[in-house]
Amino acid sequence: GNIMASNPELCLTLEEWEEKFSQWVRTPEPVALLNATIFFDFRPLYGRFNLAHRMRLSLLRQTQGNPLFLRMLAENALAVAPPLGRIRDFVTGDDPEHPGTIDLKKYGVRLFTDAARLFALANQVEATNTVARLKRASALMKISPEEVAATVEGFNFIQMLRLRHQHFEQEHGRPGDNFVRPDELNEVERRILKESFRQARKLQARLKLDYQL
Repeated sequence: GNIMASNPELCLTLEEWEEKFSQWVRTPEPVALLNATIFFDFRPLYGRFNLAHRMRLSLLRQTQGNPLFLRMLAENALAVAPPLGRIRDFVTGDDPEHPGTIDLKKYGVRLFTDAARLFALANQVEATNTVARLKRASALMKISPEEVAATVEGFNFIQMLRLRHQHFEQEHGRPGDNFVRPDELNEVERRILKESFRQARKLQARLKLDYQL
């Protein structure tokens, strides 16, 4: 929490941010890895954009030379698996407040964004947008265009379901959340969602192979 410009601990100079990033990369402890998943996706919105560019290049130099950090980041990305069941189509959560649902942010979107972030850091890709990261890194990794397209389609479909659900909730006076009931989807949507999770599983299989996890 409190990840905002009003937090004085986050109002740092370029050199101070570079040192902070360097500490996280050199010492990939759990808190450092969590910070990496938040702060390494930075992008400029106003002011001197060249500072953000310099910081991005500095970060990529640091991650390129630290395979241990990348391996730990991969391990962190594999902590959550796609909610695919062996008997049922989907494994729903056991949260009593949201029975029979899937958290599409935690068990869907995150799987793609975590993999895309790692691919970008490992392959010197400056992009921060998940789709751009997947496309640019995949080209460098010699992944076929067909496979990349399937991955992007899976990510976009999960995002669409998530945003549609949030809009529906807000239209009915409820705060938007990420908990979608798969049994409320039509048959076509369920099939596409299942295939989208399979694409996430393929991404994770690549991480396991690349980092021997």
